[in-house]
Amino acid sequence: MSLLEDNSSKEDHLIIARFEKTVAKLLQLHGNYQKQIVHLTEENEALKSLLEASKRNPNAPTATHDSPRLGHNLVHQINQYIKEIDLCLAYFEQV
Repeated sequence: MSLLEDNSSKEDHLIIARFEKTVAKLLQLHGNYQKQIVHLTEENEALKSLLEASKRNPNAPTATHDSPRLGHNLVHQINQYIKEIDLCLAYFEQV
């Protein structure tokens, strides 16, 4: 029986080592996701503030002076980015 206990003990140690390695990897991934969430949140806030600033003052440096159509396209593109970032943040919150 001593031989069986030794094999069982070795297998237990291997299982525990794999488990610890997996947990460490998951914690690292979680930390990376948290950093991405912070970055996306900051980027989202910056885009929203730029959009609000361009709505309040269309002659501001953040707005385009070439044509109203180009300005409208820029506003639309910023809105799309904000929506995509909001979707990513919602996804990360659920995960």
